[in-house]
Amino acid sequence: MPRETFNTCDNRTVSTIPESFQEQNYVLLRKHGSALIIPVGLLFLDAAVFFFVDWRMNETWQHQTLLGLVIVFGLLFWFLPSVRFFSNRYELTSTRVVIHSGIFGTRVEEVPWGEITGVSVTRGIFAWFQRAGDLHLHREFGKDVVLKRVPRAKKLAKDFESYLASRSRNLGRGSQR
Repeated sequence: MPRETFNTCDNRTVSTIPESFQEQNYVLLRKHGSALIIPVGLLFLDAAVFFFVDWRMNETWQHQTLLGLVIVFGLLFWFLPSVRFFSNRYELTSTRVVIHSGIFGTRVEEVPWGEITGVSVTRGIFAWFQRAGDLHLHREFGKDVVLKRVPRAKKLAKDFESYLASRSRNLGRGSQR
């Protein structure tokens, strides 16, 4: 079966792969938004320290030193966690689960649905209040994959289990033919 994709003159993409074999994107997940509460609180604290301490300093070098420290603190404890929050994501497609991680989301881990045997949820007290949790995707071989602090974790785990069950039924029906 050829796997060719090309653009036509009216800029449409045409593929010779049948629709049933093409990968479809289902959902893109991120951590629960509460992951940004601490960085935003630290940014507020950083700004408060600057505005309440700066006017008491008499020398120019003191102003500049304080400003430099405030900027470095803001970059380390607000900007980098925010970039990490928005660049790390979990991508669920029809054939695999793709996990983008790292400071800028450059580290990628892919897990085909065929390797996943089950799903479980763990969550702490604060995650329970937020209806978030860690989803553990149990692999047939190798280390389990953990999707950290996913919103609506229990519902998502039920959806994963039903998807895995329907996938195994469809694969079992296909092998009987």
